[in-house]
Amino acid sequence: MSLKVSEFHHCRAGGLLWLVLATCFLRPFAAGGATDETFPVLQIGTHVYTNVTVTTKAKNDIFIVHAGGMGNIKIADLPADLREKLGYAAAEKRKTTTNGAAAWAKAEVAKLGGARITEVRKQLEQKWRAGKTAGVPTLSLVLSWGRSPLILAVLVFSLFLYLFCCYCGLLICRKTGKPASILIWLPVLQLFPLLRAAGMSGWWFAAYLVPVVNVVAQILWSVNIAKARGKSGWVALFLVLPLTSFFAFLYLAFSNGGPASEEDKGPEIMTLQTV
Repeated sequence: MSLKVSEFHHCRAGGLLWLVLATCFLRPFAAGGATDETFPVLQIGTHVYTNVTVTTKAKNDIFIVHAGGMGNIKIADLPADLREKLGYAAAEKRKTTTNGAAAWAKAEVAKLGGARITEVRKQLEQKWRAGKTAGVPTLSLVLSWGRSPLILAVLVFSLFLYLFCCYCGLLICRKTGKPASILIWLPVLQLFPLLRAAGMSGWWFAAYLVPVVNVVAQILWSVNIAKARGKSGWVALFLVLPLTSFFAFLYLAFSNGGPASEEDKGPEIMTLQTV
């Protein structure tokens, strides 16, 4: 008798254990199924499904369980009212609105840019036609600023000032006894005769091309050219200072002093001395 009671309690405990495990296993499905959407009949094209339950809604498909089994359906194949019930219509509306706003903004920007390009093109065409009518070649469109009297005067003055400075360099070289070559009239290359007049090597030309080092080269040239012209250190200082360098350069060119050039020396007179 006690054996039967023990077996009864053992079976009862085992049944309770299976009941607890089944409850724990089925609870997540029950909780998830509460959100599933069901339809008695669902017609997609020529296919008819009965007792349909939508288990998963993805971006492009929905997964269903129906009386005949399970499967998936493309969102594009769903009727418009069914897409709205499943919540896809609102997402499509938001996407359409966003794309429409972006497309509108892009079109407006392109319209503004196109209008600006068209306006600039018309202005250039008008200038070209005006120049062509006046008998001026197309190049005049690029150099039209040169027609201004003020700019033309500035160009002429700049050319005169450059030639005047070259002439001053020519005089300095002559008065140091080292006449300059044609390089004195050429931009940048005029440094070579000026370095030679100061008694410096032509390699110092490379120093003028290096930042900071060119300052040292200018100081040394100022000191040496002042010494070669027989002037004091004050002239060298004024050559270094930006505000006075031009006037010191003029002073070296037009002042007297320093060794005479070979051209300025008269013929040597030889005398015959008798004992």
